[in-house]
Amino acid sequence: MDNIIDKRIQMDSQMKEFFECIGGDADTQQQRIQCIRNGLAVIADRLRLGKAEITVDIPKNRFMPLGERSSAVLYEEDGAELGTPVDIEMKIRTGGTVFIKDYPYGPGYSEEEIQTHRFIFREIFIQYNRTLAQCMLEKIMNTDINTGVASQDSLMYYAVNLIKNGRIGDYTGIFFNIHNFKYVNKVFDYSQGDVILRNYAQMVKSYLDSDEEIARLGGDNFVVICRNENASDFISKIKDVHMSHEFRSVKREFQLGVTAGIACLEGVDKPREVMARTSIAYQAARKTGAGSIVVYTKEIQKHLMDDQEILAAFPQALAAGEFVVYYQPKVRIADKSIYGAEALVRWVRDGQVVTPARFIPQLEREGSVCRLDYYMLEQVCGFLKSRLDKGLKIVPVSVNFSRRHLEEGDLVERITGTIDRFGIDRSHIEIELTESEDYQNYEIMSSVIGRLKERGISTSIDDFGTGFSSLNMIKKVDLDTIKIDKSLIPFDDVNNNKHQDIVMFSSIIDLIGRLGKKSVAEGVETHQQLDYLEKLGCDIVQGYVFDKPLPKDEFEQRLESGY
Repeated sequence: MDNIIDKRIQMDSQMKEFFECIGGDADTQQQRIQCIRNGLAVIADRLRLGKAEITVDIPKNRFMPLGERSSAVLYEEDGAELGTPVDIEMKIRTGGTVFIKDYPYGPGYSEEEIQTHRFIFREIFIQYNRTLAQCMLEKIMNTDINTGVASQDSLMYYAVNLIKNGRIGDYTGIFFNIHNFKYVNKVFDYSQGDVILRNYAQMVKSYLDSDEEIARLGGDNFVVICRNENASDFISKIKDVHMSHEFRSVKREFQLGVTAGIACLEGVDKPREVMARTSIAYQAARKTGAGSIVVYTKEIQKHLMDDQEILAAFPQALAAGEFVVYYQPKVRIADKSIYGAEALVRWVRDGQVVTPARFIPQLEREGSVCRLDYYMLEQVCGFLKSRLDKGLKIVPVSVNFSRRHLEEGDLVERITGTIDRFGIDRSHIEIELTESEDYQNYEIMSSVIGRLKERGISTSIDDFGTGFSSLNMIKKVDLDTIKIDKSLIPFDDVNNNKHQDIVMFSSIIDLIGRLGKKSVAEGVETHQQLDYLEKLGCDIVQGYVFDKPLPKDEFEQRLESGY
């Protein structure tokens, strides 16, 4: 190569300037092309160069889902009479090809000129390829490998530039989660789920303009920064995305909705505040329910901070025994005897009783409710054991378990192990499954319920007729007891004895009886309701008509005195 340089290219000041130009500082491909243009302009006359064009062809890959094909003119002599071009083709080490068309000024190049031009353009390619590789590496570092959209770090860099340029107030941040994408993974395997997620991300990206950005945070969580005037349209598009996917001759259609938080970015001066505002709004949307769209406010932020305080305090509070058990009697209507009780948690903090509504939803969403459920089971077992040891009367007690537990492989073993450890009969504990967002995997639920039943532990479902409890559930899951939500019971201040309410409730009681299951009416408050339930054949009631939830000592007194 040195000989080639010596023979064909004299390393004079002109050539030194050429090499300095093409090797100049450049952070982008466009900057490198400009360096090349500057260099070729220096030696164009010397090379008899009339025109030079570069075309870059990069195939589709994980980081460039659409690939890349771009062209640029590197040099062009105005009014030049161009001869036959020389085609130069070079491979990019990161994948792809660079094509250069080199046109002579006047007659075609001689063989020696062709060799010289190939050397010159090979040197140009080396510099171009170096910049291209650098840009590709940066793209890889700033791209989510699974979806091809931006990474969180890249999004933050994007936000930094908007803040520096004083444009952040023109933009809106949107944090969204694909609703029920886990069921897509279950229809296909997880590898195909990744393909669907990638296709989804690219589709959503197509809804954005070139000066807007989308990043994946992990799982099926995304953040978008878009112009204020486009935010509403973008939300309307992602609320209901239709997709289809075929794998091994199985084709499925999907309707993918989102739960989203929206935040105006006016006044944001730090990139992390973009994430803070949007994630706060998203958490509020989750609390509202799947498919909700919530706009960030200062008030929402305060509520979330309160929730975080609860979650932060929970582990220490549990260890300190701040959670105590209250017992609400279940009364057999026929003879007004205490049939059993439901164990209800109260948080006694700084001498004040915190109601479950203040902390259970937060623990449920975060997952800590499972620890609390096992704690409650141990407390109840200990209470029953102490009464047995004293030779006192005991009744079955139902312990609430979140449906989150159903995914635990050792759930049944942990429950039975706890009961057996205290030496009480398993028939004295009932596991009551509570609401847990939209858990509808009845196959797993049925399996767990069946295994508990095999081990002598009865089960119930609460709040039947509302939320996610349904006729489909009692059809597919062999529960022992169905607890009917208080909102369905007639003769209260709301229902006001409406005919349709009476017909519906009586039908539910009849259905439960025909299925051979026990019925428990929750939230019974009046003697009129009690008389009505007795006429219908409802088995058991629970509510203020007999007792509110009682501290342990008061419940023990109730067990002794009865009604």
